[in-house]
Parts: sequence; structure tokens; C-alpha cells
Amino acid sequence: MDTEPEHGCLEALLSAYGIATDFINYAGETVPLAWENRLRVLDLLDVDISSKAAAEASLLHINSQRFASWVPKALVVEAGHPIQIPVHLDVADLSTPIRWNIETERGEHFAGEFIPSDLPETGTHTLASHSISTRTLNLPELPPGYHPLTLSSVKQQIQTTLITAPDVAYSPEWLAQNHKLAGLSVQVYTLRSEHNWGMGDFSDLQDTVIRAAGLGIHFLVLNPLHLLDADHPENCSPYSPMDRRFLNPLYIDPRKVEDFSENQELQGLMATPDIQSELLELRSKPQVDYTGVTRLKYDLFNRMFGFFKTNHLEQSTPRAADFYNYIDGKGEPGQVFANNQAVKNQFTLEHARDPLFHFYLQWLAEIQLEACQQLALRHGMAVGLIRDLAVASSSSSAEVQLNPGLFCTRASIGAPPDPLGPQGQNWGLPPMKPTVLVDSGYAHFITLLQNNMAHCGALRIDHIMALMRLWWCPGPGDSSTGAYVRYPVADLFAILRLESLRQQCVVIGEDLGVVPPEIRERMAHSGILSNALFYFEKYDGVVFKRPEHFAPRCLAMVANHDVPTLTAWWNKTDIALRQKIGLLDDEEVLAATIHGRESDLIQVLHWVNNAGLLPQEWLDFNIHRPFDEILCRAIFHTSGRMASQLVSVQIEDLCFTELPVNIPGTCAEYPNWRRKMPLSVDDLLAGIQARRMLASLTEGRRQA
Repeated sequence: MDTEPEHGCLEALLSAYGIATDFINYAGETVPLAWENRLRVLDLLDVDISSKAAAEASLLHINSQRFASWVPKALVVEAGHPIQIPVHLDVADLSTPIRWNIETERGEHFAGEFIPSDLPETGTHTLASHSISTRTLNLPELPPGYHPLTLSSVKQQIQTTLITAPDVAYSPEWLAQNHKLAGLSVQVYTLRSEHNWGMGDFSDLQDTVIRAAGLGIHFLVLNPLHLLDADHPENCSPYSPMDRRFLNPLYIDPRKVEDFSENQELQGLMATPDIQSELLELRSKPQVDYTGVTRLKYDLFNRMFGFFKTNHLEQSTPRAADFYNYIDGKGEPGQVFANNQAVKNQFTLEHARDPLFHFYLQWLAEIQLEACQQLALRHGMAVGLIRDLAVASSSSSAEVQLNPGLFCTRASIGAPPDPLGPQGQNWGLPPMKPTVLVDSGYAHFITLLQNNMAHCGALRIDHIMALMRLWWCPGPGDSSTGAYVRYPVADLFAILRLESLRQQCVVIGEDLGVVPPEIRERMAHSGILSNALFYFEKYDGVVFKRPEHFAPRCLAMVANHDVPTLTAWWNKTDIALRQKIGLLDDEEVLAATIHGRESDLIQVLHWVNNAGLLPQEWLDFNIHRPFDEILCRAIFHTSGRMASQLVSVQIEDLCFTELPVNIPGTCAEYPNWRRKMPLSVDDLLAGIQARRMLASLTEGRRQA
């Protein structure tokens, strides 16, 4: 009869798959992870531990994978330093000469030969019937980049990639010289105009860039622009996308595309009373009608592509050549994506089954996004656009389905229990498997960075702790039974620095909440900026932090998409809204929430007063007075004095919007990611009120 797996074997398996033994919680306490929770992660990974023999076979399998090849598919090393790499060889082959060749990205060639037995040994491993010896091979220093390395003997040839990373990420002049810059946080879909198609688009973003730059703004922090599910437009969260590698075509402004402006038939169609009436209705709605916008725009895109196909692809014009060059640049991931979109697409459109149609949409979106960034730089913005990379995609997404084996679809990521969430958090997003990520040479992670660092001055990495660890939950349900899984943090940070340099893109790590000290240390050493949120920046959780005490290398945000606007926060309308939709139905919790908020309101008045900026009208410290422009300008001015190099305010706070774009923890209770701005971009940023408020912010920046 088979026996239970030995404890030592199980611990070895848990370690091999990166399953942590403990973690430090919100209170700074070390919390051991329950044994059954850790073993549950092995089950989620389909690791067989049903018996002693099964567990031993599973351990042999994972160890065999580690030493199956001389070298892994990719090796991450330091640029500009002599390179040492481990080479795993069968002891029977230690006397067989091996030749190595390196072709750098610059076209440089390096070669040499070695006898394994002459190299220093760093370890031995016994696998089944044979022994493996690990030897250290010394190679010359290389510049930053991806450099193919070939190892060959008379018996076999192995290829790998040397990923040589710089010590620090990209640092432009404004960062190196400690410039203090002001920015706006903008949810693009919320922007209004007289010309969009029912939701904000890249032309609205261009208008925002021009207006904001003229008011002293140097960057715009954007929501994730990732592809959403066009077949199910109601699933509109930018943090639960269909594919983080590609853009949402709904942000395309058709008016700026030649295939619309040169198409008289299409312009005539759009000018008909029925279409114009539909457009007017979509624009006038207080919330984005994603279903209506998607149907109208995709019908238009279909007609535009037909025109492009006839007049350019079939005529082999220079514009067609540009299009095909774009496709070539997207490589295999782009081709697989486009083919998949064509197969799965449920639209009854003429061209929806053509992969070129989906490439066409991505091409147009990238052209228009690039135009936004170039416009920002021409208008004097030091940074321009700051994009946002979501932590994961939905379980049904193209990104997950097109990378079989990379994502653990039986698990979802979240956060462990804390006082604000006693049951923990479960975000319903599948995590990547660390072992598969390594075995694939980090290909997917590299593509994610390259695509999201394009056409911007900086990239914000949502939940940067994911580069070190993720809380794995056993699918839907109680996330308190989860466990932390470790990721190859040193390699991932190295690749992040490399791509930052290659793409000339500053990196900002979202490190809000409970963050392991190692993460912030790595961020600082790597030249990665941190992220702060004013509401939570307090001494001992009570007194708001003085402006001069904010972290210098940081994006400090007065508010973001997960917290109330300043107006709602001050007037406590966010609390009333949460009570209305059933999130605060306990009287004691409600009373404590109100008491805590009123304490914060007193503290913010003292915060402004300590900076010598509390207006005369507010010297009575009356927290029951409605929020007004006078106090908002004082808060903006004080925020502008923060020591952080980047300080942003929400565009919503320029017009005292109270409704949030998102209420965390809700789905059907509140229409998240749909609320529009009450005013058009032009009306808002040309208004004297917004100009005065931004002048207060920029004046504070000059005094910082």
C-alpha cells in the first residue's frame, strides 16, 4: 500500500514552485502560511502529491526540467561586467570540448572554446540514473540588450539568450535634474467633446494635451488603454482587459483616418439624420454606453477597412507598405493575436473574420496614440503621457487563452485578509506560473513591457509587488485560504530596467498598501519611481505627512481611480453612496467611518494651515462647510509643494465632480468605469475656475 508523501519531499516541491512559507502583514507581523493553503497551490498547479511515489515523481520532474538543458532559454546578467553563467552537464560529457559563440545586437562577434572539466564546479545533482555537474563559464562583458549565445559540441547544439541589463532604469533630464512637475490624472473614456462617438478618444486626449500644456502641466496619467472584449462591451474595466499587449480600438477617432476622410460614401452615411441622432444620444448620456459605441464604431471600422483594402492593399500603395511593416514588427505574438481575434469574433461584419482587420485597428490606434505623445512633447510637456500596465487580464481573455500553460486558470490573484477586508481580496484574474515564465525565457513579460512602453514618457506598473510575489486564491470564493507565490524578482527587475532604457521610458511602480521592504529597496536601486496617494500618506496613520517629507523619486497623486474625488471625500458623499448601495449597512461601521473621515477633514485643514496656505474663509476649521474652490486651490497649492518630482491631481477635481469612476469591491452595485465628465475638455480647461486651480498647483510646484 502506498504511503503518504514525506514532509521533506513536499517542502522541496513547495520551494521549487515558489510557494512561500510566510509573509509580513499590514501590522508588520510575520504571518506563517497554513500548510494546507500551501499544498492547495500545488493542486492548483496540477502537481500530483496524492501519494509518496507521486510526490517523488513530481519532484524529479521539476528538478529534471531545471537541469534538462546545458543552459536555460534565457539568462539575465549585468551589462558592462564580466559574465559568469552556470552550465549544467552530464558528468559523462565533462571531457568533451564545447564551443561558444555570441552575436550582439550591435553585430559584434565573440567566440571561444572550453573543456567543461577545466571550469570550476559549483554543484552536483543526481537525477534518476545520471549525475549533473554545474560548471561556471566566464564570458566577456556585453552592452545592454538581448544577445544570442550558442553552445555546441560534437553531440549537440544549445541556444540561449543573454539578457544583459543596466544597473538603473532610464533617467531623462527632468528626472536626473530633480525637476518638480505637475500633472493631471485622466480617464480617457470619460472625456467629452462635440466630435467624439460617445466616449473619449485619442482626439479628445490631444485636445487635453494642448489645453493642459498651456496651463503648465507636464504630464497626463492615463487609465490602462488595454484591449477590452468587443464581443461583451459591458465588461469595461481597464484593469480586467482582454489583452494587455494591445490597445482598445474604441479610442480611435475615425475622423482622423484617411479611410474615413477620403471616403465620400462613408461620410455621406455618417451625415444621415439617423446616424447623427444616434451620435447625439451617445454623446449626451451621463455614462458611456459601451454597447452602443462598440456597435457603431465597429460598423464604421469595417467600412473603413474595406476602403483601405480596395484602395491601398490591393493597389500596393506606400501606405499599404507601412501597414505590412507594422505587422512584421509585431512578430509572432501579433500574428497569433490577430488570427485568434478573427476566429473568436462574433460580429456579423464583412471583414471581422480577416486577421488583417484586427491588425488594421491596432495600427490605427498606435498611430493616434503616438500622435498624442509627440504633440505633448512639441507643446513643452517634459514627460507627456504616463501609461498604466494592469497586473493581469481576465481568465477568458485572449492573452490567457493564447498562452496555454503560462497562466494558472484554476487560480486567481488577490490580497490576504486585513482590517479593511477581513476575508481578503479576490480579483478574479489568473496569475502567470513562475516556472513556465522562466522556462519561456520571459518572452511574454518582455512583450508586455515593449508594447506598453511605446508612445509615452513613463509607464506605471500596477501592483509592482507582482514582480516579487502574488497572493494566489483557489478560484472564486474566500481568498483567506490563499498563499503567496514567489516570482524571479531579480530577473524581472533587470528586464524592466533594460526595456526602460531601450524604450526611453521612465518606470513608476505602484507600491501602495502593504509592500515588502525588498520591493522598495529594489525600486530605489533600480531607479524606479514609487507611487504615493495623498489620502494615505500619514505619520502613524493619523497626521497627514508634511509636503517636504514626501518621497522625492515618486509620483504623488492627490487622488486616483480607486478613491473618492476631493469633493466627494470632503462632502462625505462617497460614504453616503456606499451606504446607499449596501456596502455600509452596519450602523457601528458606518459611524466609525464617518468619525474617521471627520478626523481626516480636520487634519487636512491643519495640513494646509501648517503650510501657511489656509484661506481666511476657513480659519474657523468648520469641516461641515461644503467644499469650494477656495479650499481646493489651497489643497492644490500645498500638494504642489510636495518633495515628489511628479505630483498629479484628477481632472475631475477641476469641476468638483462627486461621482467616482470606480468603487472597489463592486460590480453590479455601481456602474464602474462608465461615468463621463460633466463638461467637455474645451469648456473645462478653458474655464477660469480650472485655470485658477491649476495655477495654484503649478505655483506650488515652483515653490517645492
